[in-house]
Amino acid sequence: MIERDDAIPGREVRNLSPPDQRISARSVREGDRPSPAMDFTMDFVVDRSFPTRHPGHVTPPCAADTPAIISRSGYALRMLMHLFEGLPFYVLWPVLAVIGVGWYLLICGGLYVLLHRSRFAQKARRYKTQLRPTRPDQVRGEIRDGVLSMSMVMGCVAISFWCAENGYNQLYASPDEYPLWTIPLSILAVFLIMEVFEWTFHWACHRNDLLWKVHRHHHRYSNPTPFGVMADAPLDMFIKASPILWIPFLFPIWDVALIGTFATMNFVYGTYLHAGFDPPWMPSPHSRYLVSAWHHNEHHAGAVDTNFGFFTGFMDIWFGTRFTPSDKVEKRPHYRCPECREEKKGASALHAA
Repeated sequence: MIERDDAIPGREVRNLSPPDQRISARSVREGDRPSPAMDFTMDFVVDRSFPTRHPGHVTPPCAADTPAIISRSGYALRMLMHLFEGLPFYVLWPVLAVIGVGWYLLICGGLYVLLHRSRFAQKARRYKTQLRPTRPDQVRGEIRDGVLSMSMVMGCVAISFWCAENGYNQLYASPDEYPLWTIPLSILAVFLIMEVFEWTFHWACHRNDLLWKVHRHHHRYSNPTPFGVMADAPLDMFIKASPILWIPFLFPIWDVALIGTFATMNFVYGTYLHAGFDPPWMPSPHSRYLVSAWHHNEHHAGAVDTNFGFFTGFMDIWFGTRFTPSDKVEKRPHYRCPECREEKKGASALHAA
């Protein structure tokens, strides 16, 4: 049975718990709270009249048509800003920094051990972009810089969450605050903005003396490991992470969509780019439109004024800064990228047979 309180316009109570553990809308209004045991299983309250934290925002009509699975799993989906809601900024930033640094050390550390310190490392070596080993002091430097830079990224996240909680930007926590079809559009918009911003800022760092002083710290690592994805000067990383701050001022966006897209592009794909391995199931070094680990490794190792793109090669193609294995072979005729090395081995084995 569904209990409904007609005295509260726009509020409905959906029964998601046993009858003896229900809490009515009236008891919520009057301030009664269930016991801790009941709190976990209480009815899910959908309040269409509760004001949003964005001044002037009106819940769209489509919110009433949100699929039941979204409404019933609301507590699970509202997992970012709602998880940290109410924390003062001086607490929020350190908490997020600890989470981010832990994630960084876990993911990048695991990949480093797998690719450089395990039995699998010898098998994976044939896909390595640079065959020379990485120096231990470089790895320590990457970790030290990565911890500081991840703290700066989480500072941007904390500022964005604080602005949203106080109604200054358009970041929202519940996926049904706007039509669901706006979520994939906002993800696409973030992807395009990040791609253009990353290339433009990266290009400017190699053209402007002042910006180069900020960015050159990252180029200390000419043979990067997975830890190198965050091995920037703190100011450099803060600027790279700044879209987390200003994108929510441009258009409304779900916090999961913003943070998820940024993390996928900059951390997940960036870890692959800095790992220094080109396995066959990832973009080819000869790919015309995608950036592979070879392209970014070459940007670190030799052709530092090329391959500024981070995910696609369109900007590099348009502005003439794309550098490919064929370009390197013209300078070093005996050079072979990992893919070409494997093809040569296969051809030699076939010829020997």
